[in-house]
Amino acid sequence: MPISRVIPLKRAAHVYIVQEGQMLLVTERMDDGSIFWGLPGGKARDGETLADAAIRQVKEETGLELANLEFVSLLEGELLPGTRNHCWATFTRFSGTVSGDIGPTDPEVLGAQWVPVGEVMNLVRYGPPPEIEERHPLIWLPTRDFLEGNPRSYYPI
Repeated sequence: MPISRVIPLKRAAHVYIVQEGQMLLVTERMDDGSIFWGLPGGKARDGETLADAAIRQVKEETGLELANLEFVSLLEGELLPGTRNHCWATFTRFSGTVSGDIGPTDPEVLGAQWVPVGEVMNLVRYGPPPEIEERHPLIWLPTRDFLEGNPRSYYPI
């Protein structure tokens, strides 16, 4: 039986945008009400390519126009088995350049800002105070590798 008949599919695209030693990050409110820093991007709509999702999501979450999209890495596999969020995930990371002015329109995004590259891992690796718990490595490992100049093209989940 095809896996899509067994568990839901989740497809998402996120983008590394780096300019002048800074990376563009967004703050978002999660389902549980907590606030996290992350990369611009998110879920693809039905029938939407991951590249088109990246362009749309960057526009919605930052207000910026994305150009020069380049594939960086793919994360895929079974995610969160045994929970109500169990799914087969396909997450793509791209890089690109942007133009325009920051002005998010996505209601889940609280803000978008340029963060010095040296501070990025402190924000994307951990949750908000007072917890300061490490987030799932799939969120931060590919970003660490990208920032160190050693991105892998494939990350199995």
